[in-house]
Amino acid sequence: MKSIVIYFTQSGTTKAAAEKIAAKTDSDIVEMTTSDVYPDNFDDLVAKAKEQIDGNERPVINEDFDFSDYKTIYLGFPIWYQQPPMIIHSFFEKFDLTDKTVIPFITSGSSSFSVCEPYMNNMKTNAKLENGFRSNSDLEIEEGLAL
Repeated sequence: MKSIVIYFTQSGTTKAAAEKIAAKTDSDIVEMTTSDVYPDNFDDLVAKAKEQIDGNERPVINEDFDFSDYKTIYLGFPIWYQQPPMIIHSFFEKFDLTDKTVIPFITSGSSSFSVCEPYMNNMKTNAKLENGFRSNSDLEIEEGLAL
């Protein structure tokens, strides 16, 4: 079966990593979006992320993904407050991931994947969660895909 890269990005950093991962794994690729408006200004973005976390919000995902042709899902996102953005919670709640392998990859200026791993383990529902990895550089991507 095929694999797909699904990613959520605000600055474009996660998109760049997603494109490299899709090319290296011969995966399809799709951006995950929401109608929520995220500010371009970093300080305002941080405040919005904190507001969503504190309110336990679940942003609505615009796409209705069909994963029937896929066995592996590479799921990319930035780290906000040492955890996945709340749209990642929405992803695991919205989609039936039975018999799917999810391999998370993150982008972060300072955090390793291990900081968000407990959150991922709590939200994975019925998906098989593989070792996640940080994907800020080509080397990190190469090492992460070798897991």
